[in-house]
Amino acid sequence: MWTLFRELRAAYIELFPTRRDSLIVAGLVVFGAVVSAAEMLTAKLFSDIILPTGSGMRPMEETVILAVLFLIVFGGLRVVNYAQNLYRVNVFEKAFDGRGDKSGSGESLRWATAMELTTILTMTARIAVIGAILFIIAPTFGLANVVLLVLIAEVFGAAVRRQLLTQQGFRDRQKAKAPASSAEKVRARIKAGESSSLVASLGVMILMAVLIVMAITGFVAAGDALVLFLAVRMIGQMYSGISSGLMRFARARVNGR
Repeated sequence: MWTLFRELRAAYIELFPTRRDSLIVAGLVVFGAVVSAAEMLTAKLFSDIILPTGSGMRPMEETVILAVLFLIVFGGLRVVNYAQNLYRVNVFEKAFDGRGDKSGSGESLRWATAMELTTILTMTARIAVIGAILFIIAPTFGLANVVLLVLIAEVFGAAVRRQLLTQQGFRDRQKAKAPASSAEKVRARIKAGESSSLVASLGVMILMAVLIVMAITGFVAAGDALVLFLAVRMIGQMYSGISSGLMRFARARVNGR
């Protein structure tokens, strides 16, 4: 895990050395985390719409208002994500302007590293925000999620460490005029990413099992259980994205040195 943290931190400092660029990128990451909080709000709205209240059926007028609000928030989040990704490109363009390797592979690798780095950091921040919300809804379940997060971070850290060595081996073979085939390179990266993602998925399955037990035993209400389910599903998708992104990050990191 420390290897993972060290590589991400080193890449962040190298790519965004100025205080201005560093703060802007950090702001983008935080903004992405805030978006996840809003997505959890939409999940709560959805559960309120489809599940009856404690006093019985909700009036139709109130249901319509909630449905319209849900659609507005849901659609607005899609627009916000679109705008954020476009703005991220503009930030990178300004941050990298005036640096060397403008016409060679160096610039391409720098962009690839920056894209993967910020994507990984944003998804990690989103997982942290969702985890905090899980604590608020169900502290015991939130604690189980934290334990899973630590274990998966260890798995991802070990995978990154191995992938860095693998990519360095490919680079050494390239210098020795005995390059690996494209199929071998892609296979190594995809296999590593999918293996880590599979381990994370198994962890998410265990978390789902815990949630099912808590819902059946009445430890959490039906509406909260639905929100928790959607949250865990979002976390699982982010783990998968982080896993594959880390392997691409390792490749860009080694070849960009």
